[in-house]
Amino acid sequence: MSGKVSKQWLEWASQVEDEVNCDVEAGLDLGKRLGDYLGKSQIYIDRNKLLCLLQEELGNFLSEGEIEIIANATQNCVRDRIQVKLQSTDVA
Repeated sequence: MSGKVSKQWLEWASQVEDEVNCDVEAGLDLGKRLGDYLGKSQIYIDRNKLLCLLQEELGNFLSEGEIEIIANATQNCVRDRIQVKLQSTDVA
């Protein structure tokens, strides 16, 4: 399958759901692994925006290397917190 869903397919899937009185599941079934999947992706913080913000606010006080360390720690912290939150949520 190409990954694109046609209107015809959607109508068929909806009809099947109605007939069997349940949901048709399609796509990645990540279930309890959703936190791991999202945690490994880089979708949370735009690194360039984060670096610009930190540079703008702290550039007079901290070196570029120190700002990089803070950016890395921030991204890791956000990733870890989201993973924990998603793993504690019943998504399956």
